[in-house]
Parts: sequence; structure tokens; C-alpha cells
Amino acid sequence: MARLSDTTSTEKLLKVIRSKKDEASAAPAGAAKPVPPKTGRFKISLPKLINLHKPSTVGIDIGHDYLRLVRIEETAGGKLEIIDRRRFAVPQKTSRDAPEFAAFLKSSLASICGSARQPDLWVNMSAARVDVHHVRIPKVSKKRLSNVVYWTAKKETPFDEKEMVFDFETQGEVIEQGIPKVAVMVYTAPRQEIEDLKALFSRIGRPLTGISIVPFSVQNLFRTAWIPALEGTVASLFIGNDFSRIDVYFADNLVMTRGIKAGLSSMAEALVDRFNERKQDPEAPALTLEQSRKIIRSLSPDSPPLQETDAGVNLREEDIFEMIQPALERLSRQVERTIEHYAAMMPGERIVRIYVSGAMNVYRPIVEYVGSQLGISSAVLDPLSAQESTACPDVEDTGCISERIAFGPALGLALSDSDHTPNLMFTYKDKERQTSIKRINQAIFAGFLAIVLICSVAFTYQNHVISQKRTEIAGLETEFTRLGPPVDRNQLLQLAAKVKQRNELSRVYADRYLGMVLISELAALTPKDIRFTDLKITLGPAPAGGAEKKEAAKARVEEITVEGLILGERQMFETSLAGYTMSLEASPLFKQVAIQKNSVEPYLKGEALHFILNMKVEEQVHG
Repeated sequence: MARLSDTTSTEKLLKVIRSKKDEASAAPAGAAKPVPPKTGRFKISLPKLINLHKPSTVGIDIGHDYLRLVRIEETAGGKLEIIDRRRFAVPQKTSRDAPEFAAFLKSSLASICGSARQPDLWVNMSAARVDVHHVRIPKVSKKRLSNVVYWTAKKETPFDEKEMVFDFETQGEVIEQGIPKVAVMVYTAPRQEIEDLKALFSRIGRPLTGISIVPFSVQNLFRTAWIPALEGTVASLFIGNDFSRIDVYFADNLVMTRGIKAGLSSMAEALVDRFNERKQDPEAPALTLEQSRKIIRSLSPDSPPLQETDAGVNLREEDIFEMIQPALERLSRQVERTIEHYAAMMPGERIVRIYVSGAMNVYRPIVEYVGSQLGISSAVLDPLSAQESTACPDVEDTGCISERIAFGPALGLALSDSDHTPNLMFTYKDKERQTSIKRINQAIFAGFLAIVLICSVAFTYQNHVISQKRTEIAGLETEFTRLGPPVDRNQLLQLAAKVKQRNELSRVYADRYLGMVLISELAALTPKDIRFTDLKITLGPAPAGGAEKKEAAKARVEEITVEGLILGERQMFETSLAGYTMSLEASPLFKQVAIQKNSVEPYLKGEALHFILNMKVEEQVHG
């Protein structure tokens, strides 16, 4: 059974050539690898409830000769508009790993990003380095989908996951021999090249949002309706220098992409052969491939004409086109076989238009010739003509269709979004991880709602209980009213007299034992290096009154005199006396502590500080 992913002999040859190029350009074994940024760290991100401003997106197309940038922003009405676009000449003979290239890239991005909010950055990588093919798998659950796609792709096109990044995109349900299946686009890209791009932009302080390829950027033009959709399948033919590529799009999906070993070089070789065969003077210099390319490029009205000193300046346009026509015919035949293969895989689906673009400037006869050979309507892929575009300050391209076409890849990248654009930095594993985090966030939010609901129920229940208690209080008040009048005044006076008598008796006991309390407090506050030699407690006069009041008044204390010695080292005498005085002041029983005498005297075989303290008793202690 034939499949969309079947590999032709041409594709096998391309893979061999690509693998040889990869081996030739591989870095030395000891070369240091840039450290990729840490991913997969678990975090819970709160959802943005209000998004007042959508960040803009900048598409970055790093070509061989020029760096092209396009910045797009979504307006308040949801329309996508080009805010700015720039073109900069890439420094020649400068490696992308060189600091000069990083400085060039940084300054170029600063001119279009400005000082506003950091935009999303999408950059392209060579489509020749990305292997894209399509598979069909049985319908399975979402949980098993990625596993089934992975092993199906690995079986048909083996790859090393340590060296290659694998990702896929489902493209809907198809019917194959009456059996419903799922069409899936799978693609692999060199992991090291992706990490190198990420490291380059990280070094200049502009981290990337995504990495994609030109076929996916063209897909963005259809998916965002930047180019009006046609009813049917469309194809895009890019004629490169050494290779060409045809991409087929159905329902805004890239359903087939094939590389063709034919391009501008094939046309140049055909022109060299025919020109050298026709030259009349055998001694005249033979036409070289470089001269032939220049002649072919001069066919476009957007290219500078040949000078008098250039080879082939006298050739007519019709003659040049006739000489390169065999190469164009071979290219058309290979494109036709690809289209026939697609028609066999998708019966009833007819390609209604083919868009032609290329490494050389636009030459309308080539576009029309390809269309006529295929029997399909042909057109130039000029996305800047679809909508009003901001002028480019670096080059006047209003009347230069070739220059506008060159902005196509950058424009398509600026229309990128991880929701509809394959992102080599954000594969299916990252999407599954993000989905898992979203599920956790949703579970946490659901738990929060459950807690709020429980609290609401508890609050309602408490209000109900309060209402019941209020009803009970109202009933009790009603019962109190039924019990009769309040307590008699005389009864209250008798109760008050008893309470007063009890308080007076308590005060008498307090005054009677006050001396013991004061002595106990002094003993507790006096440190071991202080010895009392005398303690005098002065009693206050007895007030007039009853017998119990006289007995209580005898125990009233007005003043206390403490005489003693402080033992120890002479230099600590004053410090010990000051600390002792502060301890007495801090006591709730004493106040107005005063030193009446403070002198050093001989004591036994040493010296001691002889002191006399006078203090008063707090009034509230008397009761």
C-alpha cells in the first residue's frame, strides 16, 4: 500500500548528500557545547485573568546575504498588522559563532524591538536540515497518541533521539481503504543546531520564543488567513541555487514536502552548454557557470542589467530563456511527479494553484512556464501585496516584487504562535508537560472552589445557629419577665454591706502580715554578697475608729531603714550597691529608695562597703 511518506530515489539521494554535508560540518569532538537553558522545572503559573496588551512578534530570517526582520502586532480589533520591517546586510566571511555576528544581530534586533515590552522572537533554520514526512496511524486515545506516533515514525525513518529533536502535529482524520485513520506530520531536526541558535540569542540578551522553517512559515500565511484561502489544495515551489523544494498545503496544513535536485545551477549549466555549442569563434573564451548565473539573474526586471563588458550582453531575452528551458522542463517534470504522487494518495483533491518563488529575482516567464507545464494556475508568492504593509526604511521595495517576496519567510515567522506553528524549541513533550501543569492548576483551583463552598456552607450554618440562639435568648427573657418583679432594694443593700464587711476583714489581715511580706521581699531581693547589720521598720500612727480599724492601723508601715555591708572586691562595691538599689526600686512594694550612707570601712582582714538605705512602702500595699 502506497503512503504519503514513501521515499523516492531522489529523496534517498538528497539524504545521502545531506548526511555528507552534516559530517563535513560537524564540530570537533572536543568542542564545548553551549549549555541549554533549564527546562521542565515544575512551577505553577497563575492564569492571566486580564491581558490588556498582546506582545508583538518578530520574525527573523537569517539569509546568506541579508538579515530580514518583520514585527507584527495584534490590534484591539484582533487584526494582525505589520508594525515594522527591516533589512540588514549580513557581514561577509563572519561565522555565526563570532562575537562580531552576535553584536550585529543584537544591534539589528534593537532597531526593531525598541525599548518596549520584549516581543516574541521566532527564527528560521535551514529546511534542508529538517526531515519532514507524513504518516498515518490508527485512531487511539490522546494518552496513547504520542507513543504511537513516536514508534511509527521511528520505524519508518529511524533517528537518534540524542542527536535529533523529534516532534509531530496531527492533521485530522483521513479514510484509508475505508478505515478511519489520523494523518500526522512528523519532523526531526539536529538538536545541536537548535541549541546553537538558542545559545546565540541568549548571549545577546534576546531569548528565543520559537524556531521553525520556511515551509511552516508559509503555512502560517494560510492558517492566519494573511493570504486569502482558496478552495482546494495549493502548492509552493521554491527554486534554490542547487536544490528546489515543493510544499503542498491542504486545508492550511502542510501535507507533503519534497526536495528536488534541480535549481538555478541546473539552469546555469544548461545555459553554459548551449552557449558554448553556439559560439562561432572557437578561440572565444568559454562561458563560465558564474557568468551564466549572472546572465540568468539579469532576466528579472528587479536585477541590474548586464554591462557592456559582461559575457552574454548581446543575447536576447528569448534566446536566454530558450537555452535554460531544458532545465526548467526537467524541474517541471519532477514537480509533476510529486503532484501525481499526491493525487494518488488523496484521490479527488486537485492542486488549484502553485506559488513560485526562488533564490533569484522574480522572472514572470519562468513562473508562467512552470504553471503551463503542470496545467495549474501559477502565481508569485507575494504576501506583502495581500495587505497594506509598512514601508521598509532600509530598502525601497514598493515597486520591487522580488524584494517583497524575500520578506515572505520573516513575515510568516512573525505570524507564528505555538498553538498553530510547529516549534522546534517546544515539542510534544513540552506540550504534554504544560498540559500536566495546567491540569494541576485546574485541580488546585477546583480545590480552592471546594474550600470556598465548604466555608460558605459553614457560614450559612453558623448564621442559622446564631438565629436559633437569638430565639432562645428571646424565650429566656420572656420567662424572666414571667418570674415577677426584680430583687428588693433592701436585699441589695444588705448584700452590699456583707461584701464590704468581708473586704474590711481581708484588709485587716493584709495589714497585720504586711511586715512579714516586706521582710520576705527584702530577703528575696538581697544578693549573697550583702549582709544586713540593722533593719528598722517604722510603724505609722493608729487612726481613730473602731477596734478592728485600730488593730489594722498598728501594722501600717511608713518607712524602712536598711543598714548593711557589701563584701567582695573594692572595685565592685559601687556597682553592687547601684544594682541592689535598682532591684528595690523595681519591686512593687518599695518606692523612693535613697542612700543615706555609703563608705568603705575595714572589715575583718579586708574591706567592706558600709551603707544605709532608706525607702518607703507603696500606698496601695496598705490596702
